[in-house]
Amino acid sequence: MKNLITSTLRSSLLACAFAVGFLASTSSAVAQGSSTTVKAVIPFAFQVGSQHMPAGTYDIDLLSPQQVLLRGPGHSSGFVMVHSAEVLQARNTGTIVFDRYGNKYFLHQIWTAGSRTGRECVKSNAEKEILLSQNNPAPTRVEIALNAGPQR
Repeated sequence: MKNLITSTLRSSLLACAFAVGFLASTSSAVAQGSSTTVKAVIPFAFQVGSQHMPAGTYDIDLLSPQQVLLRGPGHSSGFVMVHSAEVLQARNTGTIVFDRYGNKYFLHQIWTAGSRTGRECVKSNAEKEILLSQNNPAPTRVEIALNAGPQR
């Protein structure tokens, strides 16, 4: 009986190790794949999801239509889950759009130059709370220009 438990535990640990290795290699492959990197200088602290990000220069890796990686000053970074957004006419310049409520900023959209398709963030719980507490105020939209970086 003891050998059966040991054997089962060993098999489970081995399966977990393979799964972790597979996920790590998949993430690495996505990060090295056909992503586009753009830069933005964001002069204010902001929130994306549950993460608070400081003001500064950010590398924004557009990994896929559903995932963006933000890398900012110091060790601030985070993955952002997004969904597609579309406009009728392609933008001439890339922009990153924030919703502002008073002195709080929330990442809203990312648009690259020459594309009709952008990426849009789901409203975070903190942003929803502001909307509810202030009886759905319309946010002020703040747009910041993106600088295209090297294609990956």
